[in-house]
Amino acid sequence: MKILISADLEGVQGVVHPDQIYPDGKFYKETLIRWASELNAIIDGLNEIGIKDIVILDSHNHMRNLDSSLVPKASVVLGWQRSYSMVSCIDKGFDACFFTGYHAMAGCSSTLSHTYRPRIIKQVFLNNVQVGETGLNAALAGFFKVPVVFISGDEAVCDEAKNLLGEQIVTISTKVGLSRYSALSYPFEEVLDKLKNGAIKTIKEKEKWKVFKSSSPYTVSVIFSEPNHADACELIPKVKRISDNQIEFTDSDYAVVFKCFLAMGALAASRDDVVT
Repeated sequence: MKILISADLEGVQGVVHPDQIYPDGKFYKETLIRWASELNAIIDGLNEIGIKDIVILDSHNHMRNLDSSLVPKASVVLGWQRSYSMVSCIDKGFDACFFTGYHAMAGCSSTLSHTYRPRIIKQVFLNNVQVGETGLNAALAGFFKVPVVFISGDEAVCDEAKNLLGEQIVTISTKVGLSRYSALSYPFEEVLDKLKNGAIKTIKEKEKWKVFKSSSPYTVSVIFSEPNHADACELIPKVKRISDNQIEFTDSDYAVVFKCFLAMGALAASRDDVVT
């Protein structure tokens, strides 16, 4: 059995502020060690139940954060540009996908919530359902018939996953968000135990796995922070302007829709400046 782990950073226990998750932050290196500990707990659980073929995707920011020597029992994918971003390699024959260190969608009041581009994207809808990184990424996994079976992160993203993907998904909450930059984090050793046991439970309950399916044609609608972001996205063929700050794109192939979403984010970021 092959397991793909999409590993983000904001949902790791104890993480509440940008100075913990970016290379120039005072506590960044400490966060990376805690992140690796969480991943190793999951890997230990998978190994214990006989799963050895594990690939971790560094899915945070520039995607060059994880020191592969700290997770010696898994293969690691590092670096950007990657066609499917946080769920790269999802089309390479994996049996299931784990989301770890995840956070709630943009617009949620929980800790460090956002959807791909924190300063640029206000809300995202897939076929009229509001989604975050969990929903967008799970839809791509589902398009390639891979179930998302496990998620760890703050309580809000665990609820988000259950509401969207179903009660069968194993969720491990690392903390409860109190505000955008505050959270109550659970004891770290307790979190590690839950991650390991959650991984074991996930594999034991394989009969409950479900592939998330959204309906074709797929329409992604993005509300940006500023009109200049939407201006940039209109350069992409078949992207429609819905309002000053909102655009949408439709296609029968979700992989195309997903890549267009990524391209729109990159173009919008290129216009994220102020001219006075």
